[in-house]
Amino acid sequence: MKDCCGREINYMRLSVTELCNLRCRYCMPAEGVCKKRHEDMLTEDEMLTAVSAAAELGIKKLRITGGEPLLQPDLADFLRSVRALGVGTKLDTNGLLPARLAALL
Repeated sequence: MKDCCGREINYMRLSVTELCNLRCRYCMPAEGVCKKRHEDMLTEDEMLTAVSAAAELGIKKLRITGGEPLLQPDLADFLRSVRALGVGTKLDTNGLLPARLAALL
């Protein structure tokens, strides 16, 4: 897959949650953030379907973001499923949940 300038696109970002355990300006501005309804969010299966389709188009790397992705309850299972597709993963985290991070790694 190539962008309009002919550069190869082999990575994508996926926000797995809007939730965060901090109130920094980036994730939680002073005016707050409108919380989405559960049914308006992609399910784990829908996210995996999107990653699988992207992998078929040449995506080789996936950056998992949020909010704070470690707040996603089934993140370890999701990461295993993504890796089974042959897609490498990186995780953006604020580092405040080290026990959860250690279990995932």
